[in-house]
Amino acid sequence: MSTQTLVTESESSAAIQSKQRSVLFLIDQLTELGGAERMMFALADALPRHGYQVTVVTLRDQVSEEAHKLARDIVVLPIHSCFSLEGLRAIRTLVRMMREREVSLVQTYCESSDLIGVFAARLAGVHNLCSSRRDMGILRSLKHRVAYKFLAPLYTRVIAVSDGVAERHRQMDGLAAGRMAVIRNGVDLDRYRLKSDATRILPQLGIPTNMLLVTTVANVNRWKGLDVFLKAAALVRQRNADVHFAIAGDWTDGQHLKELRALAEQLCVTEYVHFLGHVDDVPSLLRASDVFLLLSRSEGFPNVVIEAMAASLPVIATDVGGTREALLDGVTGYLVADQDHHAAAQHMISLLSHANKRRLMGAAGRQLVEENFSIQTMVKRHMEVYDAILAK
Repeated sequence: MSTQTLVTESESSAAIQSKQRSVLFLIDQLTELGGAERMMFALADALPRHGYQVTVVTLRDQVSEEAHKLARDIVVLPIHSCFSLEGLRAIRTLVRMMREREVSLVQTYCESSDLIGVFAARLAGVHNLCSSRRDMGILRSLKHRVAYKFLAPLYTRVIAVSDGVAERHRQMDGLAAGRMAVIRNGVDLDRYRLKSDATRILPQLGIPTNMLLVTTVANVNRWKGLDVFLKAAALVRQRNADVHFAIAGDWTDGQHLKELRALAEQLCVTEYVHFLGHVDDVPSLLRASDVFLLLSRSEGFPNVVIEAMAASLPVIATDVGGTREALLDGVTGYLVADQDHHAAAQHMISLLSHANKRRLMGAAGRQLVEENFSIQTMVKRHMEVYDAILAK
């Protein structure tokens, strides 16, 4: 057999394998990037280095500039409802795309993508379908709840971001335990290493550098508990006049933002609370902070908690969803009950008064993330699931 023949057969084998490992990611929106969107992009970036072809499709227009930086080719199929004529057109387009690109596995994120994706995949002859479940189902309408129960048997695997989320969706959708996999979020550890010039970002954001800083990273939504954050901040200010508070995140709900600003004025903390909006360099903001606070009413597995720990910050967070699977209470920070701003304030007062305690908890958090929550671990676990499905 000639060398030329050997090369040709090798190339042919690689081409066949590439076709067998063509993955389509379908996600509801890329206008505002939260944990689901960032984890999808991290996965989409890593998979091609392991022989996968990746296509990213979103169901909402107005894709953010950041999203375009994270992926060169994003297909936009805008719809307002999956239960509409637009939804049917999107399914038809997806079917054609899956066939043309010889997609062998579809991974969906969020409600509309879950529902549209399962129909498109089946019609295109793609039988390998993974659904990512990233919250406790708080955004589901009645139509969604009914549809999920009906479609549950059609998902090859349902990938949950935490044990808490997995159990919640098993109960809601009647999913068999054997169809579930738990893959927790990951962090790009290098982005969160401590730097000597970490506080340089603060003047750019209008935050004084001679004060202690408590930060949260959360889009302005009611379930993020930013009203509880403000109440806790007011209690802390009564005991410590050397602290400011930063809220970084997209102003998703304009009406709620107005309510939060009014509450801050009512609590007399307007001068000390910085509503930053979208922040491009979140790692630098975290590295310049002293304590991280997340008082959400609901979470699946909050990526910001492990990001804060990666930045060596002690974390105070509500004990909701899968948060306790990321944070070791009393070791890397503290868990508090939902809406308990008094407990959150007490822990903040203690941490802000003891730099050594902040340092020890921050170091423990960094170590925990390094050992359990790297991007590489998250990618590896997804590949194990995908490879097992495609091998059948």
